[in-house]
Amino acid sequence: MTLKLALQEAYASGDEEGVIIDTVQIDHPSLDAPIYLACNIDSALGDPGDTIGLPIVEGGPKVPHLLCAFGVIRPGADEDGPTDGKLQIDNASDLLHDLLKNAVGYDAEVLVTFRAYRVLPGHLDDVTGPDDDTLSGLELTQFEVTAAQAEGTLSWPDGRQQNVPTGPHAFFDRDEYPSLFS
Repeated sequence: MTLKLALQEAYASGDEEGVIIDTVQIDHPSLDAPIYLACNIDSALGDPGDTIGLPIVEGGPKVPHLLCAFGVIRPGADEDGPTDGKLQIDNASDLLHDLLKNAVGYDAEVLVTFRAYRVLPGHLDDVTGPDDDTLSGLELTQFEVTAAQAEGTLSWPDGRQQNVPTGPHAFFDRDEYPSLFS
């Protein structure tokens, strides 16, 4: 999915009327349900309490997001290849400590998805879905939790191990794939 036009305009124009709410979803098979966090909630949206309801898909039901400060550096690339990103979450060590403790015995990655919502003051109930959900499927590869914050490394899945052929045609040899050896 791409950025909605309203969010593109807000980023390009320096829109001071709308509020951009950033959210993060942390998921792992050891969890009963994903962890949803939201930041950038300010007085322009009112006093939502400890959680705020936001739909995670267009037209979907509103899912409670725990209000929590976090920062993100997106994964990228340079001349040497892909670069890792960072996720830093403040004051959520008790929530994330249980996640890490439960994830130790699993052969599954902790998955992270970021979403952005553009909200006008007083119109929080009008939000029908995320304006940007292009950062999904990231893996949390390293993570450290202290009393004050949690910080982890984000990366895209290693594509070298995905879609590897199996069976009698698992290897690319000269007889089966002559064009690869010309």
